[in-house]
Amino acid sequence: MDPVTVWWAERTAATPALTAVLDPTERARRERYLRDADRERFTLGVALTRFALGDLLGLPPERVEIDRACPDCDKPHGRPRVAGRPDAPQVSVSHSGDRIGVAVSSHGPLGLDVEETRKVADDIAGHVLATGETAATTAELLVFWTRKEALLKATGDGLRVPMPRLRTSPAGEEPRLLAWAGRDDHPGRFVLHELAPGPGYSAHLALLDHPGGVAVHQRPSTDLLP
Repeated sequence: MDPVTVWWAERTAATPALTAVLDPTERARRERYLRDADRERFTLGVALTRFALGDLLGLPPERVEIDRACPDCDKPHGRPRVAGRPDAPQVSVSHSGDRIGVAVSSHGPLGLDVEETRKVADDIAGHVLATGETAATTAELLVFWTRKEALLKATGDGLRVPMPRLRTSPAGEEPRLLAWAGRDDHPGRFVLHELAPGPGYSAHLALLDHPGGVAVHQRPSTDLLP
């Protein structure tokens, strides 16, 4: 059984040569970023997506046709998918600080979220925690955050669904979805994996309707990018 692979990159890996694999729409979007850091994160997310999918599909990265049409407005900022290939591997992209991650699966929908441990607004807990959930530190809060955002990305709901509707296990416990208010499907459809993005970061991967026992491999971008 093919594993689910999470590719991790540092922002410093965004060399100018990687822009050659971007298509015209991606290059135009890249140029609209005003800050170098944002351009580098975007470039790495696109390049990793193209190289990872190309490796699985047997195509050069620049020939992978990626559709990012948003289901709400049709603009090219939605979840990336291979155009015209509903059976193609699925992908999820996340970045924060200097860390960029791309997860790819041949088995079904997935969601990846990584967050840098940092000072957050005092009222952010109210936007993350469900009734009965508590977090004593920012690091513990970000565990809830990344578990829930990964789940919301796996379903395609994104932040249209408030995080407090979801209840997950807390930091220090095996990652699990415990309940999802207003959603009928069983929490057992979801599998959560705690990832290792490096010191100063929290990250989780959510798999929806994947076969039991599918492995998750984490690999550095140096194994993939030229």
